[in-house]
Amino acid sequence: MMSFVKFYAFPICVLYCLDAVLTSTDDIGVKVRLAGGTSNGTGRLEVFFNGQWSTVYSRSFDQNDAEVVCTMLGYQNRGLVSVFKNVFGAGSGPIISTDFNCLGTESSLVNCSQPNSWQVHTDWRHSSDTEMGCEATPIRLVDGDSPQSGRVELFISNKWYTVCDNDFDDNDASVICRMLGFSDSGISRAFSKNHYGQGYGGVIVTQLECDGTERDIKQCKAEWGTNSCDHTDDAGVNCGRTEIRLVDGVTNTSGRVEVLHGGKWGTICSHGGFSNQDVQVICKMIGIQNPNAFGYSNAYYGEGTVHMLLSRLACDGSESDITQCSSTEWAGPSDTRLESDFMYCSHSNDVGVNCEGKTKIRLVDGVSAQSGRVEIFHLGQWGTVSNKYFDFHELKVICRMLGFNYSSKSFIKDNAYYGQGVGRVLVSEMQCNGDESDIGQCSATWWPMTDSLKHDADVGISCDGYIPTKLVGGSDNASGRVEIFHNGYYHTICAGDFTRRDLIVVCRMLGFENIPRSAYWRYVSTFEQGIGTPGASYLKCDGTETSIAQCDGHMPGVVDSYYYKCDHAKDLFVSCNGASEKIRLVGGHSNNSGIVEINISGIWGTVCDNGFDRLDAVVICRMLKFPRPERAITYTDAHRGHVNGPIHMKDLKCNGVETSIGQCNPEMDTRGCQHSKDAGVDCCPHCEISGQLVG
Repeated sequence: MMSFVKFYAFPICVLYCLDAVLTSTDDIGVKVRLAGGTSNGTGRLEVFFNGQWSTVYSRSFDQNDAEVVCTMLGYQNRGLVSVFKNVFGAGSGPIISTDFNCLGTESSLVNCSQPNSWQVHTDWRHSSDTEMGCEATPIRLVDGDSPQSGRVELFISNKWYTVCDNDFDDNDASVICRMLGFSDSGISRAFSKNHYGQGYGGVIVTQLECDGTERDIKQCKAEWGTNSCDHTDDAGVNCGRTEIRLVDGVTNTSGRVEVLHGGKWGTICSHGGFSNQDVQVICKMIGIQNPNAFGYSNAYYGEGTVHMLLSRLACDGSESDITQCSSTEWAGPSDTRLESDFMYCSHSNDVGVNCEGKTKIRLVDGVSAQSGRVEIFHLGQWGTVSNKYFDFHELKVICRMLGFNYSSKSFIKDNAYYGQGVGRVLVSEMQCNGDESDIGQCSATWWPMTDSLKHDADVGISCDGYIPTKLVGGSDNASGRVEIFHNGYYHTICAGDFTRRDLIVVCRMLGFENIPRSAYWRYVSTFEQGIGTPGASYLKCDGTETSIAQCDGHMPGVVDSYYYKCDHAKDLFVSCNGASEKIRLVGGHSNNSGIVEINISGIWGTVCDNGFDRLDAVVICRMLKFPRPERAITYTDAHRGHVNGPIHMKDLKCNGVETSIGQCNPEMDTRGCQHSKDAGVDCCPHCEISGQLVG
């Protein structure tokens, strides 16, 4: 679009446009005029001397000399002067060369040096005639996004000219904005490479070097007139704030960043980096100053369909507009390169921001309000989080986001423990420090870079650490088959490789602390077996955990070879209070001896003699309260006769110090055992009658 911005008023000559009509004469008859310019205030300097008009050799003519000429011509805007070269055409007649050496305060050139010291040359070429101006430079901005932006054009000698971008910088832009009457917002920004499109006509000025304090570019160092620049080098400025918007976010403070330029909205490429400082400046531009704001690279809010505008954004965070940020690369509106050629970018690199600094997040399919599969709302649907690199640091942040307390009971479950989600896997490789207020502040790989990930790695968490757990079939509230609730059902625990450390954690889950040494575990007997699939197997706790969910091992949702090693014959039975089993000796010749029977779930059964040894007998006699259990001896192969009923266990592994055979971790699968192999003991082999039967 064409937008013409106001420029300083200047008198357009009606007559003698190529020859100034205003002259000045001092007391001794020296006249000056500006010829060939657009108005009486600009043109080629000519001096009437010795009865004829002469030009002035420019080599030693300087700003102070020009000040005096402007004073002679009646201009009061002292300081708005410059020395041009080859702008207003070559003069004719003699050429005056001298060092005027004016201070700038004199009323006439003759007060600077006496005319009798002026040298007049009639054979010199007019290639170095002095050209200058006394009035404000006519200037405008064209093809910008607003009245305060566009290509810089100057009106000189009845034509509009552009400015070459050689050495064109923000100081130059600041002066131009001041000339146009725009208040100094501190965000004046220079653009090069025809950022606002190519102009027409000539390029009038190059090597512009302002320090930013000048009121007119005539006060700046510059090269005016003929140069090697063309319109691909046209300079532009933006004197106002950049128009910016956020698209496709969850709220109006989040989304893909788009910038208005050349009448079109363009995106920002993440190539070269997209930092938190960049995010802070963008959010500041939409009116939000939030240290917790964060951003995304790689089109998290979807790919734009508009012009790609900006790359290598490098803000330090103090700026109030992205045009103030250094090391930026802008594409002009006439840029016809393919996106893949433009700064190595495509719309897959579009950046987005979340200025509120809050990710919409929830927990799904858990057993409490504080547990479940982690899901994030994005582009109108919920997506999941991959468990890669996910640890307690991320757990802390998410619990905090949800308003829950993180504690020693909180845990993480991977591999879709709370079921597989649907939609996209939105984030992976999350690496938080743990003190962030939102996961958006953490290092991570975000969608669409996660597009190939599967939901079998969806992560779940529990902030309260709650897993419904119960005991089934025990003789008291501290013993029984252990079952945990998952996915709507109670499941047993496979006791493969189970240890006392695992036992301590299971009992702690059940509400028991200070687990006594007499606490024990075993496999269930045949009639104690559960149903369904195991809920956990091959645990590897260190004893400090508050829940088996914090232990290594295999939990629901994982299908691997360990499950095939488990069946309900290995279901876990625990006694957390260590209550002694009911035990007795039957069929012996005295109360001291007999076949060993143990009562499980109200049913008496025998012990198979597989692996049965003297240390096992010592523990049994201790349970029966014999005074010298270490004297016990064993009998095998039903030495004391046969009994009826089931065979409850085999392969006791006592070391002789236990107070209960449950602590010996017996094998409860007695397939292959017969009553002909019932184990027996004699707790007092040298006693006539002693001991006490229990049961």
